[in-house]
Amino acid sequence: MKRLLVVWPLLLLLLAACGAAETAEPPEKEASPAESWTETEIRPEPENPPEEDSILSAVLEGEPLSPDGRFWARVEGHRESVTAMGLYPADTVQIADAKTGEVLWEGDGFYAQSILWSPEGGFAALARSTRTSCSITIIETEGWTEWDFTLPDGSPIPEYTFLPDGGPWGVWQSENSLDLTIGRGGDWGEQKYYICGVEMGGGRLKGHVQEESHEVLPGSYDFDHDREAEIVELVTVYGDKEASQTSWYELRVRTGDNRLYWGTSFAEAHPGWGACFACRVKGGDYLLRYLPTMYQGYATYTYELFSLDETGEEQVVREGSVSFDMNFGAPMHEEFDPAAVADFLEEVHGLLEDSELLLTTEGGNFRSGGPGAAFKDDLAHWTDNELYDENKSLEENIRDIGAYWEQSRTA
Repeated sequence: MKRLLVVWPLLLLLLAACGAAETAEPPEKEASPAESWTETEIRPEPENPPEEDSILSAVLEGEPLSPDGRFWARVEGHRESVTAMGLYPADTVQIADAKTGEVLWEGDGFYAQSILWSPEGGFAALARSTRTSCSITIIETEGWTEWDFTLPDGSPIPEYTFLPDGGPWGVWQSENSLDLTIGRGGDWGEQKYYICGVEMGGGRLKGHVQEESHEVLPGSYDFDHDREAEIVELVTVYGDKEASQTSWYELRVRTGDNRLYWGTSFAEAHPGWGACFACRVKGGDYLLRYLPTMYQGYATYTYELFSLDETGEEQVVREGSVSFDMNFGAPMHEEFDPAAVADFLEEVHGLLEDSELLLTTEGGNFRSGGPGAAFKDDLAHWTDNELYDENKSLEENIRDIGAYWEQSRTA
């Protein structure tokens, strides 16, 4: 990476890339000789301290300490040969052993830099910005190899495209999956969203990037029952956005301050079918995940009704399942109990009566929105409308449908 040593008049673009420059403080604990990080090392100052409103040194934002406490990131030194927006660019960004101080990785520093650690500390995402551009580097902490983020077509982030100002530019969804937001939005240009998967292969760090689209769903829900509404977001992940090829859909719940704390995903391919609803039960908001699946005549239907705790963990309050086999006449045919199937479906349908459909891919068809009471795809895998008699009970219909299947399979 080349260091930029040219002064440019467009100074207003500097800090947009990675947020406002604030010093990240290390955790408060009693320091040992092997952990002798100091404020000077985290935010280096010129030898002759500048007067107020004079030039400062660029700092590192984000999360300096890895979640497992093994690694500590910092900026080291600064370059006085160039300034912009009242800042000296950092000389280098370092990641070191948090106990010994040994430098394990080092790269060029710029006017703004921010670091985000994966949940287990196996990867660090480092965003850096110059006056005219920004870049994101993923660093793995086993062999200290790195991969520079590119767009799905393999191109770098375009010039004069910066990371969000005042909001998160990245969120680790899991140890190997990072969501990224590129662009500031508004007058600065469209924001775009990407999901970035990283893995080691052949001794190299590799990344796979897909574009996303985000939509905030209507409705006001309080799934953690803290009397503050959450944001429910529908995310479409594209295999090829230009060709409108969808890979999968994600349903995400965020807190009022935009913190992501729960999500689930479904696909239009058969193994990824499923549905999720927002249910109103006894005056409270709950999520209902409903998975009516059938493979080659063998079905397992399950549901879970749950709220969320303050950390986003699911708190299941009701759940149920039923299995049945429509392969009549087969040597390994298993149970088909019309009463048990009807009892299960009536329980689920009761929950759906006061619910809103958030996301479904059942039958390979994506849908979102509308009353859950209209969701009656339970029988679509193994019957059609001609076999269903509205004048009969659910159990009677299931019994008749089973008799039809048995006759057709054993004739």
